[in-house]
Amino acid sequence: MYLADTTVLSKGHHPDFYDYMERMSVLAKRLYNAALFRLRQAYTGWEREARTANEKAVFEEIRLMQAKYPRVKVRRVLSYRALDAVMRANGNPDFFAGLPMQTAQRVLKEAADVFGAWQSALKEYGRRPWKFTGRPRMPKYLKGDRHTFYITNQDAVLYPARVGGSSAAGAELKLPRIRERLCLPHLPEGSVLKEVQVRPYYGKYMLVLVLEKAGKPLRTDLPHMAGIDLGTVNIAAIVSTDHSSRVYKGGAVLSENRSFHKKKAEAVGIITRGTRHRHADSAHLRRLSLRHDCFMRDMMHKISADIVRYCTEHGVGTVVIGASKGWKQGTDMGKENNQNFVSIPHDRLRKMILYKAGNAGIRVVLQEESYTSKADISAMDPMPVYGREDGTPSFSGRRVRRGLYACSGGYRINADCSGAANILRKAFPGAWEGTEDFRFLAYPETAGWKELQRGRRA
Repeated sequence: MYLADTTVLSKGHHPDFYDYMERMSVLAKRLYNAALFRLRQAYTGWEREARTANEKAVFEEIRLMQAKYPRVKVRRVLSYRALDAVMRANGNPDFFAGLPMQTAQRVLKEAADVFGAWQSALKEYGRRPWKFTGRPRMPKYLKGDRHTFYITNQDAVLYPARVGGSSAAGAELKLPRIRERLCLPHLPEGSVLKEVQVRPYYGKYMLVLVLEKAGKPLRTDLPHMAGIDLGTVNIAAIVSTDHSSRVYKGGAVLSENRSFHKKKAEAVGIITRGTRHRHADSAHLRRLSLRHDCFMRDMMHKISADIVRYCTEHGVGTVVIGASKGWKQGTDMGKENNQNFVSIPHDRLRKMILYKAGNAGIRVVLQEESYTSKADISAMDPMPVYGREDGTPSFSGRRVRRGLYACSGGYRINADCSGAANILRKAFPGAWEGTEDFRFLAYPETAGWKELQRGRRA
């Protein structure tokens, strides 16, 4: 299995590595725009007779490349191989500016993949336009000064850490074109480095090490299954077939979101006052964004870790998580609810549960979740896939208000727990066989910010 280990590097604590990453990220941004420039000009000038000056310059580069590499085929959408050959044949200064060669090639491949994805999206839009929120647009140039770059495990090496001549815990990372090594004492033992990713991160840099580690086999001693429903007021609700349930309160996350957006709006208003220019950037805004992102990451880590801990305690060997593509596009729940819903990083939480559960030997299934919040779990209402149903589906129960669902049997249960139970049933229709009374979903355990903090100290 693959793991991602992250380290944030700042100018004050890691000046040499910060300067190194600053230099490399600027070069990566320039190379990406240079590659995208050639892709765009080749595409727009392919069938034109009267080409612009930029298009003529790019097609002259292509002509020189074909003279040097006659076997490389050129099409309207330049492939990665053709783009690489154009850069080499013309001695492009951005390609040979100082990036490690495999890093530079990865930037070219990224640009070619983005452009190719745009072409694929255009074809799909022509066949099924209802799947899109609008016509796909041609990829644009990067506006910032820096860009994410990647270093392969052929250029980056992990060495055992040494303290006082003896081996120590963790490892030391050696990157190309810099003498110093970065000490990483927290790396798990037995990890094999596959790739290094460096991202600009609110005035700092996030170093992400993709590690390969022997995964744990799926556990056979956990007989139960559970469903997870992700939401807003309750970030997550989990229901197990052992008739237990737990909800994770979203009060701290919603409060942080409101505070962040309010402070950001105030700062942007001050910076742009008296001008029409609405884009703002400052050290204060970067600090606000950094603090907000760190808080959200911390909360998602705590919730996902507690969910995996819940599964092991309750004998859950299979977890089903609700996941619907494009569920945050076109939401119409009011201005405040829309902001709360869209601002919660549900996808990040879902990914954290995936890899933490995998590391614990727990199977994870992603399930489309249409109508799971409307169906009555006690009546086992059918739940068709949205857009494929025949007519308008009807359900035995109803949602009385936020957080409360009235079952056809005459009792009320927690609405989020009802959705989680239906998500499990949609993936495994026989999961609730033998369960006739679902009153246990009325009073789930609750875990808020304080409980999660205590769990971490424990």
